[in-house]
Amino acid sequence: MKKENKKGIKIIKIMTMVLGIVLISMIGFFGVYEKNRNQMNNKLKDYKYSMAIEGARNIQLKLNTDTTEVIKDSAGNEIESATDEEIATNGYIKEEIKNNPEEVLTEENYDKVKEIIRKRLNKLNIQEFNIAINYKTGDVHIEIPENLSADKVIGSLNTIGKFEIIDTETKEVLMDNSHIKSSGVLYNTTTSGTAVYLEIEFNEKGKNKLKEITQNYVATNETNTQATENEISETTNETKDETSQKTITMKMDDTEMMTTSFDEPITNGKMQLSVGAAATDESTLQGYITQAQNVAVVLDSGKLPIKYDIEKNEYIISNISEKDLICIQTAIAILTLIGIIILIVKYKVSGLLAGIAYVGLGAIYMILVRYFNLIVSIESIFGIIASLVLNYIFTDMLLKEIKEENVWKATGKTYTNFFVRIIPICIIAIAFCFVNWIPISSFGTILFWGLVIIAVYNAIITAPLLKIKTDEK
Repeated sequence: MKKENKKGIKIIKIMTMVLGIVLISMIGFFGVYEKNRNQMNNKLKDYKYSMAIEGARNIQLKLNTDTTEVIKDSAGNEIESATDEEIATNGYIKEEIKNNPEEVLTEENYDKVKEIIRKRLNKLNIQEFNIAINYKTGDVHIEIPENLSADKVIGSLNTIGKFEIIDTETKEVLMDNSHIKSSGVLYNTTTSGTAVYLEIEFNEKGKNKLKEITQNYVATNETNTQATENEISETTNETKDETSQKTITMKMDDTEMMTTSFDEPITNGKMQLSVGAAATDESTLQGYITQAQNVAVVLDSGKLPIKYDIEKNEYIISNISEKDLICIQTAIAILTLIGIIILIVKYKVSGLLAGIAYVGLGAIYMILVRYFNLIVSIESIFGIIASLVLNYIFTDMLLKEIKEENVWKATGKTYTNFFVRIIPICIIAIAFCFVNWIPISSFGTILFWGLVIIAVYNAIITAPLLKIKTDEK
């Protein structure tokens, strides 16, 4: 009876682990689907494909050749606006100023444009992109992956990013980009919805200037208690309330964002600006977030020294079709099945259990690729295949050792022998992770995480599963 109970417990343990692996495998390979508006949507995060697989968006920025009309007085000071009559009466002068005068079209500024665009793409989490500048024409050519975020990214590429806080009345510039340290997006959820805020943090110079501005531009109530004798006789102890208020105007690329005064001084060097109203639906909220993120990215990356227009925005189709990817997946699945059959023939039940564990490792590997934002490229697919081959070799070594030793001794021996032999592969994988070229870095990153999963997964899943099976009756 004791032996039968022990055997039954063993079977239950094995079945529980196997069912867990099957569940993980179904999630990893097929996803988790939820019905939404008569459509079944996969709740798992999408894979991030390289431009070679997904296709690319080709964007061309061309130098802006427009001119801006400026009105100046006799002293050379700019006048915000004036009618033709005022211009004639006061002797104002109209000037046509190029948006990109010759002195800004330098090689140094072109390099600065390239660096600023690179920063913006990095901050927008675009991991793969190409930027090229024609130093003769000044044109900028950019390639980014074709995905759902492509259209949102494009709007940030040619935005100048000129930030100003000015005196609303005198037009004096009080603060500009040089005062900004960083910016970000904040959220606040209340019963009325989720509010989105753009937070601008100023550097030490900006912090002091902001404190000074918020002390000076405060709404104040002045009570006039002075009255003539006649007024006193008409109205006893009458007082008059007069309100004087100085305001600042915040601008982005000469477009007014807001005009305001302050209730109290800001001493922490941080200013929070509300973006839209409190949102209750996901679509509206995401729109506000995107808007705030784009402004934050532009402010953080710096002001473009040259003004550009978007000349071209076209989609480049990949040479690799979805059908090709399905063929690759099918080939890997067939080879995996053949490998598991070989394990079953060689090691019987232990081979079957190891094969099931092997499939579970593949599923977890795919989930990790999704949620660690690893780029799936042609090269990284070879990294995945290499990881699966290495895990198969590890599994075969482990099963061989189990024939001679108990599971824990066999596991320790297998880990030592296996990882000592693949030290060169580990070094290559780590080195490739730091190469600034997606085909190489994606291969190295995928392979590195494959090696990590081999080390961790087999220690907590494969070895314990085989231990349960090989326990003496």
